Amino acid sequence: MNGSALSAMKQRNGVQHARTDGRTTAELIRLLATKQRLLVLTHANPDPDSLASAAGLVHLARTRLGMDARFAFSGRIMRAENCEMVRACAIEMTPQDQIDVSQYDCLAVVDTQPGFGHTHLPPGRAIDIVVDHHVPPKIERPVAPIVFNDVRLAVGATSSIVTGYLMDAGVEVPGLLATALFYGLLTDTADLSRDTSALDVRAYEYLAPRVDRAILRAIQKPELSSDYYRTLREALNSVRIYGGLVLCSLGRIKAPEMVAEVADLLMRLEGKQTVICGGLVGATYYVSLRTELARDAYDILGAALDGEGSFGGHGRVAGGSVKLPDDDERTVKRFERRLEKNALEALGLEGTSVAGLGGTKD
Repeated sequence: MNGSALSAMKQRNGVQHARTDGRTTAELIRLLATKQRLLVLTHANPDPDSLASAAGLVHLARTRLGMDARFAFSGRIMRAENCEMVRACAIEMTPQDQIDVSQYDCLAVVDTQPGFGHTHLPPGRAIDIVVDHHVPPKIERPVAPIVFNDVRLAVGATSSIVTGYLMDAGVEVPGLLATALFYGLLTDTADLSRDTSALDVRAYEYLAPRVDRAILRAIQKPELSSDYYRTLREALNSVRIYGGLVLCSLGRIKAPEMVAEVADLLMRLEGKQTVICGGLVGATYYVSLRTELARDAYDILGAALDGEGSFGGHGRVAGGSVKLPDDDERTVKRFERRLEKNALEALGLEGTSVAGLGGTKD
């Protein structure tokens, strides 16, 4: 984004230059100063915003306070872009099941919160730090009080919040970390085109001159396997369109990241406002939702799943997974029919005729 485009965006969104909350950063540093070892966690299968935020918080603790800090993840790194980001930006991370959590006296969670179904936290351990921008989950059982709870719903990316800490603390951000934080910010705000706050703009302007552009391009344009294109062909043949809603079932797939990639692609379909895409890996059904509606994606996906599985989201993007009883085709079809029915009801599209990319379907 060039300078004139950035200025135009600010005018369009009413965004002005703003300082980050230095008092909040000072509170975080005071808390960290009382601890010895920091473990940073995020939701399962972390996305770019999660990866960058965790790496940024580790860098703050190590550089500003000389702490022993580490980032641990659960699940797997999905999408070719995310794998390339971890490799090219040299993000240090360890599988959570290889970490002895008892050796850490400070636990932080970034880009998620305790209570989200896709977030697997150590049992019996209180969380000291939460940094996030998502709507808090509805929790039936109370959780232990969080000492530092910085959840900013108006901010587009957790990467922006963590970048704010680094700026306020006067910690220099090296090129690889700047590139990771910049990419995390880009993905969650669609290059500052959605859910953007003054802090997102300031973080963008701070990180942009520090970014390694060659690495950023490599992350954004990774090589793709032939399986990707075979799955894409089958996905396009399965599209079902109800007015402004696009539904797509990928069937059995090798990797769940394909669900989000196809959802992103279909969201560009002319005149469509919401996309729900799903696919089966083993006996787990993965769902990705994208929307341009004023209604939050988290609410739409919650209504579509109607209590099944776990999910998370914010603004225009949401995703979740449902563990099915088995991977039998009839079981999958029954779940997809429930998902479709719930989605149509949630969006007020009951009775709408269905079409494919080639026209009306039976």
